[in-house]
Amino acid sequence: MDVVGIALSGLRASGAGLAVQASNVANQLSDGYKAKRVDLVAEASGGVRVSGVSADPSPAGPAPSNVDLATEAVQGMGFELMYKANLKVLKTADELAQATLDLKA
Repeated sequence: MDVVGIALSGLRASGAGLAVQASNVANQLSDGYKAKRVDLVAEASGGVRVSGVSADPSPAGPAPSNVDLATEAVQGMGFELMYKANLKVLKTADELAQATLDLKA
């Protein structure tokens, strides 16, 4: 897999993670709701893919769900950073391709 494909896989994975994290926050007050986690798997050729979404096994405690807003905030920051890093890789690859084309012109 080339660098663009690897970065795109990271964008897809971080987008899925942000969607699951947003769903967890939206459902934090829903009775019996179990927080979800994105399961990521490294590809042998490079990159990452979402292998599934699993329920967090931790107990709910006194709250209606087991969603912890502090955990969700940290997860959200991680996925946001992952998204920005992969976007930067794509931008750099684009700039490199443009510089190469400019040299040939």
